[in-house]
Amino acid sequence: MGNPYISIFSTHNLPDKKRDLETLWEMFVERSWEDKISGKIRKNVLDSWSRCQETGVDPMQLQTKAALTEYELNHLLKGSELYQIAKPIIDNLFYKLKGTRYLITLTDENGCIIYLKGEPYVLREAEKMNFTVGMDWSENAAGTNAIGTCIVTQNPIQIFSAEHFCQGCHPWTCSSAPIIHPFTKEVIGVIDFTGFWEDAQPHTLGLAVSTAQVIEKQLAYVYMKVNNYLIDYFFQCANKWKNDHILVLNHAFYVVKSSEKLMELFNLKHAGDLTENPDFHSLINEMKRMSKFSAKNDISSDLMVRDFKVLAIEPIHFKGEVAGYMVVLKDNKKVFRTTARYILKDEPWNDIIGTSDELLTALNKCYKAAPSNVPILLLGESGTGKEKIAKSIHQSSQRRDKPFLAINCGAIPKELIGSELFGYESGTFTGGSKEGKKGKFEEANEGTLFLDEIGEMPLDLQVHLLRVLQEKEIMRLGSSQTIPINVRIIAATNKNLYALCKQGLFREDLFFRLNVVTVNIPPLRERREDIPLIADYFLKKFAKKYARESLSIAQETLNYFLEYSWPGNIREMQNVIEYAVIFSDSPVIRIEDLPAYFIENRMSLSINNQLKDLSLIEIEEQKVLVRLLEETGWNLSAVAKKMNIARSTLYRKLKKYQLKQT
Repeated sequence: MGNPYISIFSTHNLPDKKRDLETLWEMFVERSWEDKISGKIRKNVLDSWSRCQETGVDPMQLQTKAALTEYELNHLLKGSELYQIAKPIIDNLFYKLKGTRYLITLTDENGCIIYLKGEPYVLREAEKMNFTVGMDWSENAAGTNAIGTCIVTQNPIQIFSAEHFCQGCHPWTCSSAPIIHPFTKEVIGVIDFTGFWEDAQPHTLGLAVSTAQVIEKQLAYVYMKVNNYLIDYFFQCANKWKNDHILVLNHAFYVVKSSEKLMELFNLKHAGDLTENPDFHSLINEMKRMSKFSAKNDISSDLMVRDFKVLAIEPIHFKGEVAGYMVVLKDNKKVFRTTARYILKDEPWNDIIGTSDELLTALNKCYKAAPSNVPILLLGESGTGKEKIAKSIHQSSQRRDKPFLAINCGAIPKELIGSELFGYESGTFTGGSKEGKKGKFEEANEGTLFLDEIGEMPLDLQVHLLRVLQEKEIMRLGSSQTIPINVRIIAATNKNLYALCKQGLFREDLFFRLNVVTVNIPPLRERREDIPLIADYFLKKFAKKYARESLSIAQETLNYFLEYSWPGNIREMQNVIEYAVIFSDSPVIRIEDLPAYFIENRMSLSINNQLKDLSLIEIEEQKVLVRLLEETGWNLSAVAKKMNIARSTLYRKLKKYQLKQT
């Protein structure tokens, strides 16, 4: 098969091809004979024609419409990095292509022409169809054309003569390629080559693609310089505002760097568009106001982002221009005091150890949601205590006197999960119970069902779970009778369900049904102030269990506990301390009493005396680097990815800070 993106593979017999396309176009627009022309015209063109027909584009249209006024266009160009970077590239290319009778065009992500270069007489002809700066060449406005169709499909494409949906474009041929943002990976513009149909050449599409790539590389270079500057600014501010949380955005309000707690609580993503997060709308409006009036730190005293108070907003300048913003947010301690007062003293919750802000934030949300009957989704790594929190939610609910059942969706063979959840009738399975069997939903009726590792549930069973949540009834395997069910669902996972939805591994409708209340359970490494409390709790528990009187933990051991990343979280600490209690020969738990793997993985975090002359930014960077190395078990690829740097750069930093795996 030929390349589906190219219309012209040879310049021979162009008039014949134009005539054939005119016939096919007439069959489609005048007789709607889509089935008769299918296979005779490229599928991507026919799909575009169908879209145009559905949106009501007039095929007899001779001109497109304006998208921007002159004032709006000038305002857009003034702040457009794409325009600033692409213009000299286009000018240089046009100088080399002069005489080819081709126009070189740059549009924004909506298909509006923001720059156009061409020979005067070609420009005058193009004006007859409003192919000029400020005009809208999206598919919805101009029908099938290389610019608009390129944006819809996000692929390069060449459109020849009557492949254009609108008749006014039939005298032309055009080839376009999308320009992809180096970080967000979204289409931010289109580069296009347009000429008379008789000048059509197959290579113009390749030229469009290569030109778009040149622009993308230049964008990436500029963005990387600015991005690195913003990251350095973050580390500097993180050292200055040690007790608060820092968020650094670029000028378009995309996340560049953030404190880990903010990333977790607000589900922020690197290079994510903060304007799409409703929690930050007031903050963004404030930054826009400050930018408009050139204000600095003159912010509203009651500006909040959920439970965080905004202390400061600073524009970050790079080469005289605003490159981004630094925001300082402070926890609202009143929330945590209320949480501690009402939660930690309540019997269902007093078995959960810790007083850190991160834990109390999660518990406060669980405590408020417990009396309701809405589904709750607990997100967190393995070993963080999700099942214990689920039990506390159940015991704080109106269902406390009814059953609480837990099922691990990842620990049961896929072929058995259905029978475990929904039960089965007599004779359904060979070797099954002759009387049939109730499933967990029936057993938990009127109570709570905890579905751990929900992300492991097979797709074919997810639809049945969705039906239970919607219809409040189940059907046993092998039965045609429905059984009314009243069960409160608490689900848990250590996976990103939203990402699984995008990969087609988890149903979106089920995700949104479960995602009524989402609670992020922090890993142990993010609540280090709780480590001594938890360690003491387990020490007393196992000392009593194994009749070991007056045990204590050596300060050196406790210091290492505070430094260690705890990939297995609370469950790992429980196992480590139980091991130490059993095998320690003295009343003091020392490092040599810990499991062998624990000692072997130990990495010294002491700062080398030779590095006393480091700047504040370097000291902060060193701390971040050490933490990431520890968390990832010295997985250098993972560390480089998290720091958004090349591995070669990471090697230089390891040498600079004299960090070696021990």
